[in-house]
Amino acid sequence: MQETLVQLYLNRAEDMFDAMILLYGDQAFRNSSALLAIHSAISYSDALRAGLGDEKLAADGHDKAADTLQALVARYPQHGSGVSHLRFLLSRKNVVAYSAKRMEHSDYEALFTRAGRFAKMG
Repeated sequence: MQETLVQLYLNRAEDMFDAMILLYGDQAFRNSSALLAIHSAISYSDALRAGLGDEKLAADGHDKAADTLQALVARYPQHGSGVSHLRFLLSRKNVVAYSAKRMEHSDYEALFTRAGRFAKMG
């Protein structure tokens, strides 16, 4: 069951990450691509958490995902710095999804870069 969940979340993450890359650079899809960056990181986090034995994926909000992942990867110091990328992405979720303000190119670039770095964490 756990392996099935890991694969489900990993496939979802890769799908969203690939879509983010396809839309990258097209002004018409900047917000869509940015939101895909964030949601791909959430799914990568879910895959890591499931693989490390976390059984509460559906029970917590995204705001707690980084704390939970940080605790789980504490025994793997080589991955600890990757959680900062997830925190950054999660902190921008509501702004990207709901803000009336136009996203600046530098903000978009930061999301794209951080999503790529987090995807390489595992």
